[in-house]
Amino acid sequence: MNKVAILLFVLCVLVSCENDDNLPVEEELTTDYNELLRGDLSNEFDAPTQLSFVEGKNFITASQGSGDVDYFTFTVPNGAVLFQIILDDYQSTDSAAFIGIVGGSVFSSNAGSTGAEDLLGGTLYGPSNRGNDILSLMGNLNGAEGFTGSLSAGSYAIWLNQTGDTSEASFNFVLTKI
Repeated sequence: MNKVAILLFVLCVLVSCENDDNLPVEEELTTDYNELLRGDLSNEFDAPTQLSFVEGKNFITASQGSGDVDYFTFTVPNGAVLFQIILDDYQSTDSAAFIGIVGGSVFSSNAGSTGAEDLLGGTLYGPSNRGNDILSLMGNLNGAEGFTGSLSAGSYAIWLNQTGDTSEASFNFVLTKI
């Protein structure tokens, strides 16, 4: 009798495990924009490329060189924050490039022509920042409005600038629920 009970128990466990395989697997949401595949990001401060970010990982790969700036905008949805901006990779013979951010969907003037006071934040980034979150560095830009911690729901615009040799940078903008 005990053998029959054990056999029934084992069969129930096996059937239960088989049913678990039919449950939907929650996939991690991502956005991926690569200039080499999807075209150049806008060069216009007052008309940045509109990107749709999701809660989760939002990958941006951009190439800049002297005279080529990139502008894009995204929205952090209600109930979420921009938690990190991780520099996944940076390739260039130059030691650094610049990233700036403003609140809102456009820059009010040509970035860099008026100084840091028009920015929410920004920072130089390069090989030493690979794999690191640069968001907190951006909040400490001298002369900018500044911020600490995560950025709340709302629209933001990003300015990527390389004044020297061509560079390629890959970022991961991480949005998380609050």
